[in-house]
Amino acid sequence: MLRYFFTGFFLTVIAVIVIAGFRGEKGGKAPIEVFPDMDDQPKFRAQHQSDFFADGRAARQPVPGAVPQGMVKPGEFLINQGNNARDLTGPGGFTDGTDYLNTGKMGEVWGRGIPLEVTPALLTRGEERFRINCSMCHGYAGDGQGIVSKYGLGGITNFHDNRVRSLPEGSIFDTITHGRGNMGAYGSNITVEDRWAIIAYLRALQRSQYAKIDDVPAEHRTQLEKQ
Repeated sequence: MLRYFFTGFFLTVIAVIVIAGFRGEKGGKAPIEVFPDMDDQPKFRAQHQSDFFADGRAARQPVPGAVPQGMVKPGEFLINQGNNARDLTGPGGFTDGTDYLNTGKMGEVWGRGIPLEVTPALLTRGEERFRINCSMCHGYAGDGQGIVSKYGLGGITNFHDNRVRSLPEGSIFDTITHGRGNMGAYGSNITVEDRWAIIAYLRALQRSQYAKIDDVPAEHRTQLEKQ
């Protein structure tokens, strides 16, 4: 009986040593992996050539003007190349300035007003950026009825509520930059100018729902009154 016990004990010790005793040691041979757990995957290492693409690169060149996700550090690249609105307002983009343009604050309070000239080009840009970044939740009309509301996401802000209509523009800018509640931060995805363009378009959306005949320029008012 003891013979079987010592034989089994001896074999168990050997098995433990074989399985765990040499872990961490370096060798030139590939290890035997019973459960590889995706440790070894086919891939191209940095700077290696690939025959798949015509230019021989294994990785694709970034789209001009693309900004790495999460990149918020200011610098030459972000200011000059990471500005996807440069054709609208000139230099700028992603900065860490402390003025109203970059923070939405005037001293210790949220400021009011758009720090850029509100032009048709700014509103057009704002509409484009709003549809790309905001409409899936808030809807094209800003009423909180975007497509994601159809799939169970609740608490989406209706921009036409009196509470939102009375918010200072600086507070809205801060919400876009840093997020609030269920809404994530867009400061690393949307340039400073585009955030203000979105706010300008948002104010136009709000005005469209509560407009009065006196808001229409006199030269166009007569025509509308006849309709």
